[in-house]
Amino acid sequence: MAIKLFAYRKADTILHRMPALIKLVLLFAICIYTFSSGMLSTKAQVFAKTEIIKLSVGFFAVVFLFILARAPWNSLKNLKFVFVLGFFLTAFKMLHFPFYFDTDALISGLHYTFCFFITALCAQLIFESTSSLEIKDALEIIQNIIAIILPPVKKLNPALVISLAINFIPMVFATWNRVHLASRARSKAKRGLLGATDNAFTQLSAFFSCLLHQAETTRMALLNRSKL
Repeated sequence: MAIKLFAYRKADTILHRMPALIKLVLLFAICIYTFSSGMLSTKAQVFAKTEIIKLSVGFFAVVFLFILARAPWNSLKNLKFVFVLGFFLTAFKMLHFPFYFDTDALISGLHYTFCFFITALCAQLIFESTSSLEIKDALEIIQNIIAIILPPVKKLNPALVISLAINFIPMVFATWNRVHLASRARSKAKRGLLGATDNAFTQLSAFFSCLLHQAETTRMALLNRSKL
């Protein structure tokens, strides 16, 4: 199944019609709000009343955005990486010698994973309901406001750089999908560890070559545009 992480999804929903600038501000606000307590290290801190209320508000805010976006339930599969990273983080925090079951580390890791899930889902909803052009225009509005106080900012054009970086994320996953499908269609299945390693190396080589080509094409397009 193709991974469409942070890729724009064309639709006519309330979230799609909302101004891009408001959505970006909302995304930054939810991310800062969710992680405002930092990485808590004890069970008592995680289960503090204020922390539970804060995470509940953040979670239901994202659920509300999910409803406004009319996002399909299968889009949640794109966020599997959150739980994979959360598992390794939790396991690393629980790693002690000599080994003993660290309840505080377990609860702390689960707390971080839940916060990460809230922010990742929020980002997924915002970016799948906002086109690349809308993101660029919204960032340029912020850039122009800052440029009133700091004029050199407009010459640096950070809005273009940030928008390109954001829009490069779905391009990475789309490229990997194409390379992976092409590899499966054109190459014979190789069994064993050596065969799997060879296939993985071939796919990664093609993947990075395609990304470098796309990055160079984008760079040349920007250079040509700056000469106009």
